[in-house]
Amino acid sequence: MFLKKITTIKNVGRFKAARISGGEYGRFTLIYGGNGRGKTTLCAILRSLQRNEPKLIQRRKTFLAAAEPEVGLLLDSGPARFSGGAWTAAQPDIHIFDQQFVTDNVHGGDQIDVEHRRNFYRIVVGPTGVALAEEVDQLDADATTKQSEITSEKKVLEQHVPAGMKLEAFLKLAADADIDDKIDKAAKALKAVNDGATIAARKLLGVQSLPALPHGFLDLLAKGVDGIAADASARVQRQLAHHDFRDGGEEWLSQGLPHVVDDRCPFCATPLGGNSLIDAYRGYFSEAYAAHKAAIADMSTMLNQALSSTAALRVEQSFAQVSTDAEFWKAYCDHGYKPSGAADRISGEVEAVFDAAKAMLVAKAAAPLEPVESSTAFIEAQATWSATSVELEADVATFAEANRHIQAVKDANAVANKASAEATLATLQAVKKRHSAPVLGLASNYATLLSDKKALVEAKDAKKAALDTYDETILGAYEADINRFLASFGASFRVAQCSKNYVGKVPQSTYCLRFDTSDIDVTKANAEDPSFDTTMSAGDKNTFALAFFLSQLKRDPDIANKIVVFDDPFTSLDDFRRAMTAKEIVRTGEPSKAAQVILLSHDKFFLDAVRGMIHGATCTPLQISASAGGSSVEPWDIEREVKEGYLHDHMRLQDFAEGRSGDARDMRMTMRPLLEKYIRYRFPNQILEGKWLGDMLAFIRDDTAHPLTPQYNELDDINGYTAPFHHDPNTPFVEDEVRTYAQRTIAIVGGC
Repeated sequence: MFLKKITTIKNVGRFKAARISGGEYGRFTLIYGGNGRGKTTLCAILRSLQRNEPKLIQRRKTFLAAAEPEVGLLLDSGPARFSGGAWTAAQPDIHIFDQQFVTDNVHGGDQIDVEHRRNFYRIVVGPTGVALAEEVDQLDADATTKQSEITSEKKVLEQHVPAGMKLEAFLKLAADADIDDKIDKAAKALKAVNDGATIAARKLLGVQSLPALPHGFLDLLAKGVDGIAADASARVQRQLAHHDFRDGGEEWLSQGLPHVVDDRCPFCATPLGGNSLIDAYRGYFSEAYAAHKAAIADMSTMLNQALSSTAALRVEQSFAQVSTDAEFWKAYCDHGYKPSGAADRISGEVEAVFDAAKAMLVAKAAAPLEPVESSTAFIEAQATWSATSVELEADVATFAEANRHIQAVKDANAVANKASAEATLATLQAVKKRHSAPVLGLASNYATLLSDKKALVEAKDAKKAALDTYDETILGAYEADINRFLASFGASFRVAQCSKNYVGKVPQSTYCLRFDTSDIDVTKANAEDPSFDTTMSAGDKNTFALAFFLSQLKRDPDIANKIVVFDDPFTSLDDFRRAMTAKEIVRTGEPSKAAQVILLSHDKFFLDAVRGMIHGATCTPLQISASAGGSSVEPWDIEREVKEGYLHDHMRLQDFAEGRSGDARDMRMTMRPLLEKYIRYRFPNQILEGKWLGDMLAFIRDDTAHPLTPQYNELDDINGYTAPFHHDPNTPFVEDEVRTYAQRTIAIVGGC
């Protein structure tokens, strides 16, 4: 990159509508300008181009200017323009050494703070290190952003975490396909613990036996008595009725039969053999017949007991109680018992069987020897009840399994612990919550965020390790380069212990300033100990910054394609360091080094010293001239200014002092340099190059025999009057006062 020419500067600082004259610039371009003329503004323009930061120009907009700033530069690659608040293209291939560089990257005058050390580090490690550092920074920033997301997500998740449980433990709970069933069982177990007394008192499921016909009922109805005619009873009853026996007739006959002897009638002795009526009497009043009738009577009693409404109701109520008990136990276990509903039919159906059976038994009692067939009503009632009985027996068959579960509840409850039951239920409920909406989605997202952050941290650590490896080599080499330049400048200190740290996460340089064997750690400040501001003079601070900048240039592998800009690089330097600074500037522009060197200075003699060291390269001297209309850039006759400048300025000042011509604004800036040249030329072996009028006055003051001692007060007055104008050219002035001091100046220099 090469700056061939500045073509336009409008409304930027003192460059209101700058006149730009002269041809293209050389490999070395020397720009002379007094304080306040616009040197800093030119550096700001080039830095804005380098960084592509429009605000560096916009903030220097000329006061009261109606139009916006405008800049035109002609580069070897073509024109670059700043218009409408933007550059046509950025041009990063520029190095600039000025007070802004020092303030941003090296020190703030009295201290070296964190930002200085961070910028120092970035320059030291160069593009490769900066790229790695930026990747580390970006990965760290991404990890921080991810952590913010994690924190937010965590707060939402923690609202769903059961009391007493940590989020990490909650998230680790494994899914369980049977969780609902387990929760139900655990809830029932806890309820059982809470209802312990009731559980202990409650019985297992059980019912009374189902109502049924007495054993042998149908057989009895069909049964007669062997050897007794089926009509024996009827014949006996007809006989009794025929003889008008009422009460006691059967007893009378039964008492008479034992008195039959030799088979003859006890009344008439008539032979009884072959008399069928006597056979009927004998069967009717036999023990077998009596037992048969007694069995019928007993069956009636048994029928009443087995199928009575009371018996049926009692069984029906026992089934109802089982239903109630089953419902009770469902709160503590899944026993599986479900009533069929058949129990509701017991009383009605048993009553129907009873009534039909009773009717049949009455018929049997009326004709004990006659078989009684099952009535239609009995058959139907018995079939209905039989079907219901099958249903009820099926119900009863499930009691055993149900009671096994119920007994398990009783057994577990006997040794159960409430706290343990509560904990078990809480854990199971936590498992379900963990794997249900919305926690399931939140946890999945949270896990993804954690995984993403882990990947970012691992990537950052890997990049950081690569950066550490790179820095270990580069920092040591940079330290050596800086120290070589410090040695060439004759500095009394060196840089030592160059390293870095990540305080505040962003990498920063750490180093010490070594004086002999004593190290001053620039990262620490203690009011009672030596520090940067107390051990370093203004010249040392500038030398340190310049050595750092020159080291940066040396280690730039692409320096041959870059412009290097120096703005007054010798501030507060002694003669030796000024001379070495001039040499290093010239070396910077040697072949195979920088493409172009631009040097700006308010000291024409320093510029001339640099020009004198340049050999075999084009050197273009320019000046920033000032007028009421603002600053301009134009060619500068450096030889005339340096070699013949004294006579030129003497004549102009004398013309102004005598009222013939001249501008008071210009003349107020001419008096002091004229006196300095006068003293330097008059005493060439006493006053070194680069000394100002204040330095010269101190020299005269210290030598009471000095030839200028009689004029000391005059010189001191003129120095005091003109000094403010050199610090700030905009300092107000009165033309008559300027003329008076011009006359006093001419009186001192006279015709010399």
